[in-house]
Amino acid sequence: MKSRKSQPNIIKYCAPFVWIFLVGTGFTTSSVFLLTSFGKASTSGVFGLYSARSPEKGQTSFETKSVDARTIKIEKVFEKFNCPMVGTGEYLVQKADEHQIPYWLVASVAFQESGCGKKTPKVAGTESYNAWGYGVWGGNVKTFDSWEAGISAVSNYFGVNFFSKGITDPCEIMRTYTPPSKGSWCEGVKYFGKLIENFESE
Repeated sequence: MKSRKSQPNIIKYCAPFVWIFLVGTGFTTSSVFLLTSFGKASTSGVFGLYSARSPEKGQTSFETKSVDARTIKIEKVFEKFNCPMVGTGEYLVQKADEHQIPYWLVASVAFQESGCGKKTPKVAGTESYNAWGYGVWGGNVKTFDSWEAGISAVSNYFGVNFFSKGITDPCEIMRTYTPPSKGSWCEGVKYFGKLIENFESE
């Protein structure tokens, strides 16, 4: 039987091992706590300062704008024939949709009447921007401030006076729009309409 005096010696020798065990356990627990905290912090925004952020609602890293195929066709034909009206394709399509007329109609009339804006009437040497013969008779010339202003007026005219009434054949329109023509006007408009519709970029 061991004496009571040996117990302090056991405690004396075991104390270092107990201390190491406690320190090791505490270190492990602290490490787990720190790693867990780090993970939470990185997702909460503290460390997220250095990470890529997803675009917020309503924001995009870039935006793309699709171009209507009809616009491309008109622009390509205008470019092919070196038309002064290059750049108005999108507006032509917009107004055509607004007035429910064929997208190629106003462009085709411009080809037939003025070579797509190359031979427009001038008033005192000033460009009339009237590529459609619209409001032109005798010495009277309807003038516009821009191609767009002319496109708007002519699109509205065809929409209100013809297409809204079921008159869609260019040859029927010709009888009112340009009575002196014997058929060449509507044939020309149809020709350029098909040219635009069937155009394929090379």
